[in-house]
Amino acid sequence: MRVKPVLFSLALMISASAAADVATVDGQPITEAQVIAANPAAKNNPAAMHDTADVLINRILLQQKAKAAGMEDSDAFRQTMAKDRENLLISLYLNQYFTQHPITKAEIQARYDEIVKSAPKREYRLREIIVANDSDAQKILADLRKGASFSNLAATHSQGPNPVLGGELGWMSKEQIPAPILEHLASLKPLEVLGPLSVPEGFAIVQLMGERPATVLPLTAVAARIEEELRNQKTAAYLKQLREKAHIQWQNGAAAKPAPAATAGGAS
Repeated sequence: MRVKPVLFSLALMISASAAADVATVDGQPITEAQVIAANPAAKNNPAAMHDTADVLINRILLQQKAKAAGMEDSDAFRQTMAKDRENLLISLYLNQYFTQHPITKAEIQARYDEIVKSAPKREYRLREIIVANDSDAQKILADLRKGASFSNLAATHSQGPNPVLGGELGWMSKEQIPAPILEHLASLKPLEVLGPLSVPEGFAIVQLMGERPATVLPLTAVAARIEEELRNQKTAAYLKQLREKAHIQWQNGAAAKPAPAATAGGAS
């Protein structure tokens, strides 16, 4: 009857393996289970196991120093813990609320349809050269008519965006294009140059590089952002309901919303 001792010995080996320490710090063990809990990718990955344990070692050392400095008994620690507890409670409650009142696929689809309907229909690729005065702009236009490179002139003279990239503005919708340029855009053909136009930064010479139908991202690419937007909206609506039912009493005129601070140029 030598089976039982063998089985008992095997059980001890398994138990010891499961609770194996990856490292100890001043006698405090860091177990394999702790490392995997901190980083699941460390399981069956010795390099990740080592790197994660290394991070935990640093954390333990800093915690030891914080405790030795009496941080746990400080007002700052207690206040931070109280605030973290409040934030955790709010987060857990909102997660529960949205488990009971989930954002539906139909709501996400409806919001996506609204975005698509209001999205720009066309995009324009522009580049520009901006200079301080009209005479400089006229000289640049003359050079362009003689066959000079727009990119080289932008790199040499432009005070606008991306001069080293030839003044490239990238693809833009009409809503993103400044009004002085937009009002002349319809008359431009690809590669034609417009200007000089008076803009807030000075005088602009603009070239239309291309035009295309606006692209709309598929629902799968934006569903998470739409869900977050709808969640924020529903949270605001829910808070409004809670505030209407609650007895909220402001003290000493605090209910009045403070007026925005005057800017330096606002005083007369």
